Amino acid sequence: MSETRRVFLLGGAAALLPWPAAAAEQLHIGAARGSIDFAIGDSKIFRTTGSFREWQGLVRVDDADVARSTVQVKVNTNSIQMMDAQQSEMLKDADFFDVAKFPNMTYVSSKVTRTSDSTLKVEGAITLRGTTRPMELAVSVTDRKPDAAAGARYARFRAEGSLKRSEFGMVKYIDVVGDTVDFSIRTDAWR
Repeated sequence: MSETRRVFLLGGAAALLPWPAAAAEQLHIGAARGSIDFAIGDSKIFRTTGSFREWQGLVRVDDADVARSTVQVKVNTNSIQMMDAQQSEMLKDADFFDVAKFPNMTYVSSKVTRTSDSTLKVEGAITLRGTTRPMELAVSVTDRKPDAAAGARYARFRAEGSLKRSEFGMVKYIDVVGDTVDFSIRTDAWR
């Protein structure tokens, strides 16, 4: 068989093989390159803020099929930090995060929908104090660099959402502070 005919046959056989879809990217997010901040209070007069200092997560980005993208985040509840040290310690006790019994809270996505070129709606569930409830996040993606090297920033993510703390058994001082907790996650994502 001539070399030209062999190359032609091999090329034809390769054309019959299924074309591989673009590989999904698995990216890391976490406290090393980001923050989870929150604000508590239904009134503009009384509103207090804080953050979690230890957290990590994985984001699976599938550009070919955005609905197959996923997000998982694990937060160390003992890493809660308020401006006042007394408040930080109070939020760790059994009336609030009960960090001795529930050292982590988690978020796992169930559905990702593109809402514009740079925004997504992420639906999922948060588990806090042993209770799991649905939670939706509004996510924006900026400064995307798909060719970034391993360890380098791939993109910046910002996610916003809210929850009712009473749904997780944290009802102390609701009449004074309020029930709604708004939060913001800002993070770089890296390979």
